[in-house]
Amino acid sequence: MSQQMQEQAEMQEMIPREFSGKSISDVLGVEPVLPGEPEDGYREGLKDLIAELDAKSQLQIYLAEKIYDSLWWIRRYEDQKRTAIIAEMGIQVSGVREHMMDARQIAEQKYLREALLQNNLDKKSAAIIKTGGFSMESLRQAAMTKRRHELEMLDKQIALQAKVLAGFQASYEVAFNRKRNVERLDLQNALLRRDLQSIEGQVVNGEPKTKSR
Repeated sequence: MSQQMQEQAEMQEMIPREFSGKSISDVLGVEPVLPGEPEDGYREGLKDLIAELDAKSQLQIYLAEKIYDSLWWIRRYEDQKRTAIIAEMGIQVSGVREHMMDARQIAEQKYLREALLQNNLDKKSAAIIKTGGFSMESLRQAAMTKRRHELEMLDKQIALQAKVLAGFQASYEVAFNRKRNVERLDLQNALLRRDLQSIEGQVVNGEPKTKSR
């Protein structure tokens, strides 16, 4: 058995038996979602991934959840990027920062932000954008330029999570194939023992040690 496979086996033994059929967050009582996030959506997605990966052992279930958790974080960061751009689009249309807006500007910004978040632009939204001196493309570009530093930081976090995800995926491949590899090695060893016993039997009977070709 390779060192990597042995390490994975030792890791599996360290995971409590109570993990069987459950996620790690269920066993430890950890909330995997942040306030405002859909807990049912998280758990349904995790359940689907466990089924898709055919995770059955304690280690496989643990790694499946870590894979899904990484995907969930990537989704969080992507949502955060979208929210930041939309918030800045509302500010750009008003022409002033939020603390300097009057009641009308605040109302217009809120209306436009809700429309953008829902991807439901109507005539009023288009009029607000036009009054601000923008087209949709120029407004989006202005918002992305203004929030460039924030977007770059979020992209770095996404890239980091992607590396973490790749590591868990590689570990899962080892865990998933471990049993198959062990069974293959057991079969090879059984065949080897059979051949050795056959050779020993030939020697006892006074036959040559190797078969004639």
